[in-house]
Amino acid sequence: MSPHRIVIFTLLFSTFCISSYSQKIIAATFNLRYQNTTDSGNLWTQRAPQVAALIRFHGFDIFGTQEGMRTQLNDIKTSLPEYEFYGVGRDDGKEAGEHSAVFYRKDRFSVLKSGDFWLSETPDQPSKGWDAVCCNRICSWLYLTDKKTGKNFY
Repeated sequence: MSPHRIVIFTLLFSTFCISSYSQKIIAATFNLRYQNTTDSGNLWTQRAPQVAALIRFHGFDIFGTQEGMRTQLNDIKTSLPEYEFYGVGRDDGKEAGEHSAVFYRKDRFSVLKSGDFWLSETPDQPSKGWDAVCCNRICSWLYLTDKKTGKNFY
Protein backbone atom coordinates (compact mmCIF):
# COMPACT_ATOMS: atom_id res chain seq x y z
CA MET A 1 0.00 0.00 0.00
CA SER A 2 1.37 3.41 -0.93
CA PRO A 3 2.18 5.97 1.79
CA HIS A 4 -0.54 8.28 0.45
CA ARG A 5 -3.18 5.59 0.82
CA ILE A 6 -2.03 4.83 4.35
CA VAL A 7 -2.34 8.52 5.30
CA ILE A 8 -5.78 8.80 3.71
CA PHE A 9 -6.95 5.58 5.38
CA THR A 10 -5.63 6.77 8.75
CA LEU A 11 -7.37 10.13 8.42
CA LEU A 12 -10.68 8.57 7.40
CA PHE A 13 -10.50 5.97 10.16
CA SER A 14 -9.62 8.65 12.75
CA THR A 15 -12.51 10.82 11.60
CA PHE A 16 -14.90 7.89 11.91
CA CYS A 17 -13.64 7.06 15.41
CA ILE A 18 -13.92 10.65 16.59
CA SER A 19 -17.40 11.16 15.15
CA SER A 20 -18.68 7.88 16.56
CA TYR A 21 -17.89 9.08 20.08
CA SER A 22 -19.34 12.55 19.67
CA GLN A 23 -22.71 13.35 21.17
CA LYS A 24 -25.03 15.80 19.53
CA ILE A 25 -27.33 18.20 21.26
CA ILE A 26 -30.20 19.65 19.28
CA ALA A 27 -30.61 23.23 20.43
CA ALA A 28 -32.95 25.95 19.24
CA THR A 29 -34.33 29.34 20.07
CA PHE A 30 -38.01 30.21 19.78
CA ASN A 31 -39.72 33.58 19.94
CA LEU A 32 -43.15 32.70 21.34
CA ARG A 33 -44.64 36.16 20.81
CA TYR A 34 -46.20 37.35 24.02
CA GLN A 35 -49.74 36.40 24.85
CA ASN A 36 -51.75 39.31 23.46
CA THR A 37 -55.50 39.01 23.99
CA THR A 38 -56.21 41.49 21.18
CA ASP A 39 -54.48 39.43 18.48
CA SER A 40 -56.92 38.65 15.71
CA GLY A 41 -56.55 35.14 14.31
CA ASN A 42 -53.21 34.71 16.06
CA LEU A 43 -54.15 34.06 19.68
CA TRP A 44 -51.85 32.01 21.87
CA THR A 45 -54.60 29.41 22.27
CA GLN A 46 -54.42 28.89 18.49
CA ARG A 47 -50.61 28.91 18.34
CA ALA A 48 -49.84 26.79 21.42
CA PRO A 49 -50.62 23.37 19.90
CA GLN A 50 -48.55 24.24 16.82
CA VAL A 51 -45.63 25.35 18.98
CA ALA A 52 -45.68 22.08 20.93
CA ALA A 53 -45.96 20.04 17.72
CA LEU A 54 -43.02 21.88 16.15
CA ILE A 55 -40.82 21.32 19.20
CA ARG A 56 -41.74 17.65 19.34
CA PHE A 57 -41.20 17.22 15.58
CA HIS A 58 -37.65 18.59 15.74
CA GLY A 59 -36.81 16.75 18.95
CA PHE A 60 -35.01 19.67 20.56
CA ASP A 61 -32.89 18.74 23.56
CA ILE A 62 -32.67 22.35 24.72
CA PHE A 63 -34.46 25.46 23.53
CA GLY A 64 -34.50 29.05 24.65
CA THR A 65 -37.62 31.16 24.46
CA GLN A 66 -38.27 34.85 24.14
CA GLU A 67 -41.36 36.91 24.95
CA GLY A 68 -43.01 34.08 26.87
CA MET A 69 -45.40 34.96 29.65
CA ARG A 70 -45.54 32.53 32.59
CA THR A 71 -48.87 31.11 31.39
CA GLN A 72 -47.36 30.37 27.97
CA LEU A 73 -44.37 28.61 29.52
CA ASN A 74 -46.69 26.56 31.70
CA ASP A 75 -48.76 25.63 28.64
CA ILE A 76 -45.64 24.37 26.88
CA LYS A 77 -44.58 22.39 29.93
CA THR A 78 -48.06 20.82 30.17
CA SER A 79 -48.02 19.90 26.46
CA LEU A 80 -44.43 18.64 26.63
CA PRO A 81 -44.00 16.96 30.03
CA GLU A 82 -40.59 15.59 29.04
CA TYR A 83 -39.21 19.13 29.42
CA GLU A 84 -38.52 21.33 32.41
CA PHE A 85 -37.76 25.03 32.21
CA TYR A 86 -36.02 27.79 34.08
CA GLY A 87 -36.59 31.52 33.79
CA VAL A 88 -37.93 34.49 35.70
CA GLY A 89 -40.08 37.44 34.70
CA ARG A 90 -38.17 40.46 33.47
CA ASP A 91 -40.28 42.93 35.45
CA ASP A 92 -39.84 41.58 38.99
CA GLY A 93 -37.36 38.70 38.80
CA LYS A 94 -40.18 36.30 39.66
CA GLU A 95 -43.21 35.89 37.40
CA ALA A 96 -44.19 39.37 36.16
CA GLY A 97 -43.56 40.24 32.54
CA GLU A 98 -42.04 38.33 29.69
CA HIS A 99 -39.48 35.60 30.31
CA SER A 100 -36.38 34.47 28.44
CA ALA A 101 -36.71 30.90 29.65
CA VAL A 102 -34.61 27.85 28.85
CA PHE A 103 -36.32 24.48 28.37
CA TYR A 104 -34.36 21.24 28.61
CA ARG A 105 -35.12 17.52 28.40
CA LYS A 106 -35.19 16.41 32.01
CA ASP A 107 -34.33 12.81 31.10
CA ARG A 108 -31.06 13.96 29.53
CA PHE A 109 -29.88 16.96 31.57
CA SER A 110 -29.53 17.95 35.21
CA VAL A 111 -29.26 21.55 36.37
CA LEU A 112 -26.10 22.36 38.30
CA LYS A 113 -26.63 26.14 38.48
CA SER A 114 -29.06 28.70 37.16
CA GLY A 115 -29.35 32.44 37.17
CA ASP A 116 -30.46 35.62 35.52
CA PHE A 117 -29.12 39.07 34.77
CA TRP A 118 -30.63 42.19 33.30
CA LEU A 119 -29.02 43.84 30.31
CA SER A 120 -28.40 47.11 32.09
CA GLU A 121 -25.98 48.96 34.33
CA THR A 122 -27.58 47.18 37.31
CA PRO A 123 -27.64 43.55 36.12
CA ASP A 124 -28.66 42.10 39.48
CA GLN A 125 -32.05 43.83 39.62
CA PRO A 126 -34.94 44.44 37.22
CA SER A 127 -33.92 47.47 35.18
CA LYS A 128 -33.76 49.07 31.77
CA GLY A 129 -30.43 49.65 30.16
CA TRP A 130 -28.63 51.20 27.24
CA ASP A 131 -31.00 51.22 24.27
CA ALA A 132 -34.09 49.81 26.01
CA VAL A 133 -36.95 52.28 25.74
CA CYS A 134 -40.04 50.26 26.55
CA CYS A 135 -39.01 47.42 28.77
CA ASN A 136 -36.48 45.58 30.87
CA ARG A 137 -34.29 43.07 29.10
CA ILE A 138 -33.28 39.87 30.85
CA CYS A 139 -31.08 36.85 30.24
CA SER A 140 -31.74 33.57 32.05
CA TRP A 141 -29.06 30.89 31.96
CA LEU A 142 -28.41 27.31 33.01
CA TYR A 143 -25.30 25.31 33.78
CA LEU A 144 -26.21 21.73 32.89
CA THR A 145 -24.71 18.29 33.01
CA ASP A 146 -25.41 15.89 30.18
CA LYS A 147 -26.44 12.59 31.75
CA LYS A 148 -25.25 10.70 28.64
CA THR A 149 -21.71 12.05 28.58
CA GLY A 150 -21.18 13.47 32.07
CA LYS A 151 -20.03 16.74 30.49
CA ASN A 152 -21.07 20.08 31.95
CA PHE A 153 -21.85 23.15 29.89
CA TYR A 154 -23.63 26.52 29.90
